[in-house]
Amino acid sequence: FRSDQAWLLNEAAFRLRGLGRLRESLEPMRAGLEMGVKQENWKGAAIRANNLSELELTLGLVDAAVQDAAQSVEFADRSGDAFVRLSDRTAHADALHQAGRLAEAETRFDEAEQIQAEDQPEYPLLYSLQGFQYCDLLLAQAEHAAWQLDDRRKREEELLAACRAVSERAETALQIVLNGSRNLLDIALNHLTLGRSALYATLLEASAIPNPHPAIEAAVSGLRRSGYSYYLPLGLLTRAWLRAVTGALTGPDSAQADLDEAWDIAARGSMKLHLADIHLYRARLFGGRRDVTYPWDSPAHDLSAAARLIHECGYHRRDEELRAALASA
Repeated sequence: FRSDQAWLLNEAAFRLRGLGRLRESLEPMRAGLEMGVKQENWKGAAIRANNLSELELTLGLVDAAVQDAAQSVEFADRSGDAFVRLSDRTAHADALHQAGRLAEAETRFDEAEQIQAEDQPEYPLLYSLQGFQYCDLLLAQAEHAAWQLDDRRKREEELLAACRAVSERAETALQIVLNGSRNLLDIALNHLTLGRSALYATLLEASAIPNPHPAIEAAVSGLRRSGYSYYLPLGLLTRAWLRAVTGALTGPDSAQADLDEAWDIAARGSMKLHLADIHLYRARLFGGRRDVTYPWDSPAHDLSAAARLIHECGYHRRDEELRAALASA
């Protein structure tokens, strides 16, 4: 009976989260985790601690997300389940990445990929959500450099190589999903990685204005269809960047429209890390332009709000980007 209660609480929390009602899902998710631990159901406890960590991360509770993800790894190792051991390590790695602890994150991802290679030798690279999270880390330096228009050539070849390597990973992962589960979320996240890689590479090369990349449109469309509203801002932010650099700043199909939609989703669900990113994107894409009136309060207001959220949430992944944005404001 208690195991049924724990399962039901977790199911309720998961569905509330999917609907964007994130804060309402915290209590049942924590309660389900505590029941699993008391029952010594280590696989169930590992999965619930993983889900709790991902939820806390979206809400901007980065330190708590890191701690609960670390606990999920302990439970996963007790369970002995290979996939749970793998996925909980990537959840921990992703939380560490958002906290700015990059070396620790990379170590966890390496551990997870080793488990992946041992469990599925025919697919030695991480794929699905786990692969997306790893690619997000692998693209981090290229993403940062793509914003730095004056300094982007300092490590151009190394960063372009990283973009190409991530594209190859995402292509491989996409084929695995298309030949297997055909999960809408996994397909959309792979398209997003492919679109990001192409956008960053074009900006780093500075050889041409980026063309609308079909992978980015496929990502946004797929994220909508998947029903996971808390992932949709990731696609909208990338498309906003593409639209801004191609001149589509305002109007119905524009950077402003994407940023406003992302804001509505993130504000409704108290998704503080997304809110911090949106403030940064607003200031960096629209600040200092003379060809368009700033659509929101001011770049200074957005940068101040971003700084407050980054500090409040421990979202130290964005520290360097915030410093660069403030320096160029």
